[in-house]
Amino acid sequence: MNNIIIVLGAPNDARGNLSQIAQDRLNCAYNLYQANPSFRIVCTGGFGAHFNPTEKPHYFYAQKFLIDKGIPDHVIATGVPSTNTITDFQLSKKLIEEENPDILIIITSDFHIERAQILYKRYIAYPKVVFIPAISSLSKVELAPLIEHESGAVKRLLEEEV
Repeated sequence: MNNIIIVLGAPNDARGNLSQIAQDRLNCAYNLYQANPSFRIVCTGGFGAHFNPTEKPHYFYAQKFLIDKGIPDHVIATGVPSTNTITDFQLSKKLIEEENPDILIIITSDFHIERAQILYKRYIAYPKVVFIPAISSLSKVELAPLIEHESGAVKRLLEEEV
């Protein structure tokens, strides 16, 4: 079977240390892979002042995290050098079309999944997709502004469709 997991990128610091959001997403991918070792994993994330100020793309740190947890190198596909959720999907589209996976799984944070689904439909709309929310381990105080941001972003996207 040709199965792919795409893990959407999240912030890392200037030393390449992954944020808790990124770790939550990658741990979700790791756990899914452990139960389904036929999947290949694609990590997204390039550069950006708001999420990766290092000299290496975010996907480098994400891939290293997964390999350090024991995922074999050959399972990790070439990373996607995106800068945000829109470019995650714009830059992944060609890979998805070429690979034509039997199952495509998109992993992102639970608080981000609604916006990711809207953007996915707008930019890719590949039919054999399943979205899996990585449960956030952030505190309620840390989550509140993220949920507020996502709520506003979803509202704006839905208004654009009208």
